[in-house]
Amino acid sequence: MTASQSSGAREPLRAWRQFHSRDIDEVRALVAQKFCDHRLQPAGPSRRTGTRYNHVNGQALSLNYLSYGSAVHIDPGELQDFYLVQVPLNGRALVANGATPVASDRSIATVLNPTRDTRMTWHADCRMLLLQIRRSALHALAEQAAGLSLSEAVVFDTALPVSGGALHGWARQFAACVSATENRTGFGCWSALQQQVIEEQLILGLLTHQQSNIRHLLTTRSSGSSSQVRRAQDFIHANVGESLSVSAIAAAADCSIRSLQAGFRKHFGLTPMEYLRDLRLDLARYLMLSRNAETPVSSIAYDCGFSHLAGFPSSTAPVSESCPEPRRAFYAIPCDPHLRGNCAMFKRASPARLERRPVPL
Repeated sequence: MTASQSSGAREPLRAWRQFHSRDIDEVRALVAQKFCDHRLQPAGPSRRTGTRYNHVNGQALSLNYLSYGSAVHIDPGELQDFYLVQVPLNGRALVANGATPVASDRSIATVLNPTRDTRMTWHADCRMLLLQIRRSALHALAEQAAGLSLSEAVVFDTALPVSGGALHGWARQFAACVSATENRTGFGCWSALQQQVIEEQLILGLLTHQQSNIRHLLTTRSSGSSSQVRRAQDFIHANVGESLSVSAIAAAADCSIRSLQAGFRKHFGLTPMEYLRDLRLDLARYLMLSRNAETPVSSIAYDCGFSHLAGFPSSTAPVSESCPEPRRAFYAIPCDPHLRGNCAMFKRASPARLERRPVPL
């Protein structure tokens, strides 16, 4: 589809038009008001565009439609305060959020992380639906879902495949929100509680299905039915980085050590200390995916509650040539190459254990 053809296509959220401008300097200033300051340059000889921008506010999210009408280079740097999911309706874009560019089209959407430098080129025929997510809201929900305090920002893979699988369902849910809003039964019409529920569903869907530095913390897990076990879980999650003993956990759960051991073996197939160890390994994996590659492994181990490195898995085999030598290990997940450069994956005695550890919400 050419730029002239795309201009005649249906325009989502048309009733919430913010502006239509052919002046690139005006466009840059107006878009910056809704997102952030950025550099905007034509990718061709002409400085004229046919930009259309529509915007609907929610609570922690906003729905947006943007089309520049001509090829442009966009350089916002780090977004700082928000995540941005970009779903092409047609056309193409080259999107780099971090080191590796992603070719985006109708089958591959993109996620822009606020802590990664962003550079993009939108082709003339590119039309996008954009979901802006407040960083603080996503982080708070991620902590609630993980049952852990997260000291580093959530970082998603840039490429978001929406042509199939669970992310296709998530993209359909996003599109349904846009459609409901256009029919005056969505954003701006829901009650505050309805709006909150829908926004949380969209954020949790992204956290659950899109690869990130915390996705391994959000694996669906069964819940312990015993109140003593639940109290012990809450205590372990709240104090995962502290020096804990089985007697301290039992005291927090208001039960005997014997009852505590029996309860954990019944519900999880683990002792309380094995459960704590696996949780610490998950936390360490998250920190290694998040922190600078030069951060000492020993520092991360101590932050996760390992009082000495003997209890911390060592790495003996590489999973990627881009991984720093001290960080190479066994337990690999797919992720952006620039994330793999900061990753360490840990060999567990039984990966199935992760499926049995509940996440308190």
